[in-house]
Amino acid sequence: MSITTFIRRKVYQFEVTLSPYMLTSTEKIVFNTFILLFLGFLIAAITLYLPQHVQTIARRAYFYVVGDESVIRKEDVLDYSN
Repeated sequence: MSITTFIRRKVYQFEVTLSPYMLTSTEKIVFNTFILLFLGFLIAAITLYLPQHVQTIARRAYFYVVGDESVIRKEDVLDYSN
């Protein structure tokens, strides 16, 4: 199977699964633009915020297992006193 056939099959799968095959060409452009924007924002959010979130979760897990309070940063603690 060549790369061209693979790409054509994936495009066909996308169109049949999300139904843009029954849209006009202008509607397809708008639909695909929204899909690309959504995926772009999702990838940006994952690359910007996920590493920090994983570090916070790892610090809290370490604290729960070991009990060492030095690993918890002030930014990670929620303060409800205000």
